[in-house]
Amino acid sequence: MEKVKHILRPVIDLQQTGEKIKSLRKFSGFSVHELQDLFGFQYPQAIYAWEKGQSVPTVDNLLVLSRLFGVAIDDIVCYSLVEVLCSCSDHAANCMNKDSKVCEKCKFRKTA
Repeated sequence: MEKVKHILRPVIDLQQTGEKIKSLRKFSGFSVHELQDLFGFQYPQAIYAWEKGQSVPTVDNLLVLSRLFGVAIDDIVCYSLVEVLCSCSDHAANCMNKDSKVCEKCKFRKTA
């Protein structure tokens, strides 16, 4: 019988990430329209959506933002850890027999 283990999975906080983008943009002295031009967007709606927490920039756009703002991507993206069940098909062999705090197969942190 396979034992079930709870793990912590990171989940992006759209609202906090949007607030962070807006804060870093203002601190760096960029306007929304300047970012629009730098990204080559026809309209500024994507940037407004990021800042309102309606969407998250793609990975390549996060790289651009991190360079523009002079910070690491981890300083832009805000997240929380949510407790979930491990999705490993052979969870018992990968997690339960180890003293590790991280599942060797799925790489998520175990809670207990």
